[in-house]
Amino acid sequence: MVEDVREMLLRYRRQENITISELAERTGVSKSVLSRIESGETKRPGFTTCKKITRALQIPYASLVSSYLDVTERAEMLKFLLEEAVSLNNRSLVRKAAQKLLETPKMDTFLALDTLLQVAKEKEEAEIKLALYDVLIDYTRRRGIPYYLAKGLLERYEIERDHFTQFEETYRRGKELLHYIEYLHPFERISAYYRLGVHAYILDYYQECIDLCSKGIREDQTDSKQKASALIAIVNAYLRLNDLILAELYLKKYEKSEYADFRKNHLRALLHAKKGEYDQAIRLYKECLHEAKQDARMTIVSDLLDVYLETGRNDSINELIDSEDRFLPVDCHPNRIKNAARYYQRKSMCQLSMGRIDEGIDSLLKSIGYYRQLGASEKVIECFGLLVKHHRLSGKNLSYDHMEIIEKICNNDAIKG
Repeated sequence: MVEDVREMLLRYRRQENITISELAERTGVSKSVLSRIESGETKRPGFTTCKKITRALQIPYASLVSSYLDVTERAEMLKFLLEEAVSLNNRSLVRKAAQKLLETPKMDTFLALDTLLQVAKEKEEAEIKLALYDVLIDYTRRRGIPYYLAKGLLERYEIERDHFTQFEETYRRGKELLHYIEYLHPFERISAYYRLGVHAYILDYYQECIDLCSKGIREDQTDSKQKASALIAIVNAYLRLNDLILAELYLKKYEKSEYADFRKNHLRALLHAKKGEYDQAIRLYKECLHEAKQDARMTIVSDLLDVYLETGRNDSINELIDSEDRFLPVDCHPNRIKNAARYYQRKSMCQLSMGRIDEGIDSLLKSIGYYRQLGASEKVIECFGLLVKHHRLSGKNLSYDHMEIIEKICNNDAIKG
C-alpha cells in the first residue's frame, strides 16, 4: 500500500474529478507534498502523511499499519507500529508486528523481547496479551533463549489458568514451564510451583499436586497465604490417597501458619471421618459451616453429606439439602466449579439412597454438567456410569427430560445448579 499511494491518489482524483487543491483540503496534506507523491518524486511517503491520505480515502487503518510493517526495519517505527496494532485490538496484526520486531536486524534481540513483555504487561485484553506471549514463546523456543521462554510461559499460564473451559489443556501446557523454571526469579518460581500444584489437585492429580507444592514449600522461607493454600492442597491430596500419617503431618504445618483459618477444622474433620470417628467429624464440620462464608461452604457440605450417608442419618441429609441457598457458590472459580460438581454427585447418592429417584438423577446430571465445564472427562464418565448402573439395577428407562439434558451436556451446553 505504501508504494501504491501515488496510484491511489491519481485514481481517487479521476473518480472524484477534483483538483489538487481540493484533495489537499480533504486530506489535510499540503499541495506540494501531494504533487511530489503524484509525480513520483516522493517514493515512500511518511506514515503520518499516509495516515491522512488513507483516512480521506476511507482505507482501514489496520491495512496501513500492516503495509508499513512490510516495508520498514527501523526499530522505533516497529515499536510504534506494534503499539498501534495493540490499540486496534487486532490479534493477527499484533502477531505480525511482534514477529517483525523480533526479526529485524536493526534492534537488539533482548531489547525487543523486553519490549514485548512490557507491552503485554500494560495491556488489559487477555487475547492481545496471549498473542504477544505466543509470539515470544515460539521465538525463544526456536532460538534457545530460556530466560525469556520461562517468562513467556509463566505469563501465558497465569492468563490461561483462569479460563477454566480448557482446564486440563491449560495444565498440560503450563507444565512445559517446569523445564525452564530455574530461570525464573525465586518468588516467581515458588508461585509457579504452588499454582501448578493447586491446579493439579483440582484435576485430581494428587501425587503431582504433592510433588509440585512440596517443591515450592522447600524453597519458600516465608509464611504466606499462597503457602497456606499449598499446604491445604497437600493435606487434601494425602487424604484422597488415604495416607493419613502424612496428611496429619502437613495438617500440623498448616495449623501453625498465620494464615490458617476455618479450613484447619475442615481438614481435621476429614481426618476424623477417614478414621471412622464420625461424631468428632460432624462436630467440626458444623463448626466450619458456622465460621465459613457462603462461597466456601459447599465443599464442607459435600464432606458432611458423606458422613451422614455413611451413618444413615437421612433426616440430617434432608435438612442439609434444604438449606442449599446458604452454601451454593456465587461465582465460577474453577475450584468452586469442582466443589459444585462434587456436591451434586454426593447429593445425588444421598437422594437415590433415600428413594428420591428423579431428584437424584437431576443432581447427578448437574454434577456431570459441572465436571464437563472443567473438562474432567474421567469424572464425567464416572457419573454417567453411576447413572447407567442405577437404571440397570432399577429396571427403569431414562425419561425424555433427562435424555434432553444429557444431549445438552454432550453438546457442551452448561447445566447450572
